[in-house]
Amino acid sequence: METSDFYVLVEGPAWGDAQFYGEWLLAAAKAQVLWRTALEDQEFATQVERVRIVYEPDFGITATIMLMNLRAHWTSFVLDLQTEDGDDFAMMFSMGFFVQCDGTCRMAIPALLTLDALKSAILTFARTEDSEYIFHPEHLVTYMSAAAAKVLQEQINAFHGPRDDRLHSLQ
Repeated sequence: METSDFYVLVEGPAWGDAQFYGEWLLAAAKAQVLWRTALEDQEFATQVERVRIVYEPDFGITATIMLMNLRAHWTSFVLDLQTEDGDDFAMMFSMGFFVQCDGTCRMAIPALLTLDALKSAILTFARTEDSEYIFHPEHLVTYMSAAAAKVLQEQINAFHGPRDDRLHSLQ
């Protein structure tokens, strides 16, 4: 498959839901603190060394970028899994920052974000590495082509309009 086959449509909360944005960013900040704490465990740090070889994951920066991406379509964005943001997305997905629903990935407040949950999510992502040292976030989520993601985004926007539900109530 080509890179253009690995996209997800991410749905956020209702436009302007500052409470959700704040809680989601605070959860990302907590994940970042847990990540730094996890790296103090030498055995774990060795297990995820390959994840850190090209870039250092930063869940706070990634969460901020994702919230900024919502602006173009008010409540959703299309994400290329074959990018650093895609790698971080896959790890955050495994931590509970997103839930798969009706072909999309909806933003959610993680129900249980602990050091063990973070380590498990990072190790799950690390195990997607192939023999050519390439990570495959597409192994962790359902993906589609960019064209399909954009069509679905337009259909959802036309059918539902801006989202008006509280996504963190899914937990």
